[in-house]
Amino acid sequence: MSEEILKLKKEIERLRKAVKKQRYGLVWMDVPEAFEDDVENKLPILKEVSRLAIKNSDGKPTHILIEGDNYHALSCLNYTHKGKIDVIYIDPPYNTGSDGFKYKDKRILDKYPDGTEVPKDHPFRHSYWLSFMSKRLELAKDILKESGAIFISIDDNEFAQLKLLCDEIFNPLNFVNIIVWKKTNSPKAQANQLGNQHEFVLVYAKNIEKLSLNKFVGGVDEKYKKSFTYDDNDGRGPYQTVAIIAGGTQRSERRKSFDFHGVVEQWLYKKETLEKWWQENRIYKTKNGQYRLKKYLSETEGRMLSDIWIDEEIKALQGGSEEYIGFTTQKPLSLIKRIFKLSSDKNSIILDFFAGSGTTGEAVINLNKDDEGSRQFILVTNNDEVVNGTKHKIMSDVCYPRIKKISKNLKNGVKFYRTSFIGKNNILNATDQDKIELAHNAGELLAIAENTLELAKQNKFYQLFENSEKQKYTAVYFREELDKFDEFSEIVRKFKKPTTIYIFSWGDEEFCDDFTDLKQVKVKTIPVPILEIYKQIYNLSTE
Repeated sequence: MSEEILKLKKEIERLRKAVKKQRYGLVWMDVPEAFEDDVENKLPILKEVSRLAIKNSDGKPTHILIEGDNYHALSCLNYTHKGKIDVIYIDPPYNTGSDGFKYKDKRILDKYPDGTEVPKDHPFRHSYWLSFMSKRLELAKDILKESGAIFISIDDNEFAQLKLLCDEIFNPLNFVNIIVWKKTNSPKAQANQLGNQHEFVLVYAKNIEKLSLNKFVGGVDEKYKKSFTYDDNDGRGPYQTVAIIAGGTQRSERRKSFDFHGVVEQWLYKKETLEKWWQENRIYKTKNGQYRLKKYLSETEGRMLSDIWIDEEIKALQGGSEEYIGFTTQKPLSLIKRIFKLSSDKNSIILDFFAGSGTTGEAVINLNKDDEGSRQFILVTNNDEVVNGTKHKIMSDVCYPRIKKISKNLKNGVKFYRTSFIGKNNILNATDQDKIELAHNAGELLAIAENTLELAKQNKFYQLFENSEKQKYTAVYFREELDKFDEFSEIVRKFKKPTTIYIFSWGDEEFCDDFTDLKQVKVKTIPVPILEIYKQIYNLSTE
């Protein structure tokens, strides 16, 4: 028996080594980022900047702007929106060697760990970019709905690496497609190379079996719709007429029936189909004796959208009115809008954590205006970005003013938050005092999680939030001391709409019995659930 066990152990070891040698996939050096020391030793939260809020007057969901590093913002969103996001679109740095992207090692902010600069031909160039992207895509995956999808813009510099990285994170089975879109009308001159006119959008589902895309969009733009100029007012809508024979002339003059034999050339459709259309009064004869078919607009709206987008609906990048402070690489509004037509419904939550100049926000607002939708966007960008070698205050000077201008005109509300940090230790070493401080500062996180973004009341013991329509409430009692708990409880009992109550607790079950008689109330505890989410993220990022 012992000899057989030994043989089995040897076989297992042989197979282990064989699998290790035959490993397929990406391998790169994982590098800590240049988060400041005080940041690395604290817990991330979101704090509202109330003076920058854009008031909502139409009762629709309030949009969210977050200023800060997108890794920290995604950490917070993993608590507030885990499994809630319908669509993610991002336009990350392309790592061209000239787009301002430098992976910031924690030891030397503007150089690689070996002390060298970041030239285009550096051997670790792709590794650092992959390390940067992988941490963010891992977090992004967790906040997508099971039916959700992520769209990632990229060019040929990192396309191959990104495809393999996404296969690893999202699973190759959840790969949807690669959209190729025409970015310019004039190929860029490149020595000894073919001119480049296109970029890519990589598309992955969270769970492809649950993914649903709107097949009609993109193939039916406004210019195409205008070609449907006829309408018989019979309920079937506008139509255009198309030929139903391959060519030649028709000899039949019969008017009471449809003659399939009196033509020189071939019919373009089967006899059964033609007879069906004839009975439906969809085939008619012109003054010149030509048979033509009524093709209705409603029939075109169900066709499959191509993965090659080269039509006039997608405008070229350069020279348009959509450029902001030198953002010649920002994506055209028409491209982003088409992506959301394809992937969202009227109530979707859409996230962009490389928001840049805010094109995603404008696309969502315009799409809501087009179809009277209530889509909500969440845009994340820092306030210090390099564009064409020049530093800009990207949130305060570009993204926020753009969104404010558009939202004010359309009466969409926007809440403004900044990433912030509390405590004196990271999640793995959090003390009781750190946990108390987290509970005291978690109000905005909880309000965002419940989509009740309006602060109605606040004191040193509790906070009350509501949505813009006052149809939903969030009540937070964040102190361990119970001095004001009876007062808090009395207020909550007056709410007649759905209410979520958060109560400070060192465990998970305390205070649940206090509100069991209220059917519209759910009771949750803080800060333990928040800490558990952060612990999962921290362990993931340090593996």
